[in-house]
Amino acid sequence: MDILDKAMDIVSSEGIDALTMSSLAKEEGLSKATLYHYFTSKEEILSEMMALGHRRLMKKGFPLDLGGKPDEILKKAAQGWEEIFQEEDNWKFLRVVFALHFTNRDAYDEYRSLSLMLSSHATVIVSAFPITEEKKRVLAPLFSSLLLVTVEKILEDEERDFYESLKGILTLIG
Repeated sequence: MDILDKAMDIVSSEGIDALTMSSLAKEEGLSKATLYHYFTSKEEILSEMMALGHRRLMKKGFPLDLGGKPDEILKKAAQGWEEIFQEEDNWKFLRVVFALHFTNRDAYDEYRSLSLMLSSHATVIVSAFPITEEKKRVLAPLFSSLLLVTVEKILEDEERDFYESLKGILTLIG
């Protein structure tokens, strides 16, 4: 929906305070009354934005290929994450999620869901590495944290290469 996409553009680039019913109506070329016909409040818009972003993100899927040596597994996973997280609509959605997860319940739920998914990925990837079970138990949460920080850096435009950000984890499996 164009209104939700415009709202996501505003929040991802200018912040939550820039999103008002008036500013959104103006950006969309609508009267405020028309906008209120579709949405009763800014909170409803945020909730619908979260639902739309979630659907788009989940449509991409998150397959993992665990074949090969640890560096090959990590490269393939990093490439998959880059494709998903750097896709424009997903990038905007995740910027909104990371910006609002402390103040908005829907954004918090999305942040928590993403964190759990990345933690699961980290655990599955580490399980494919030829290391002891004890090392796997230690490495999985470290890798999970590094992965979440990497996503945040990408959203802040500080980093664009998942593999370069994550390959240090390979030194710990040695």
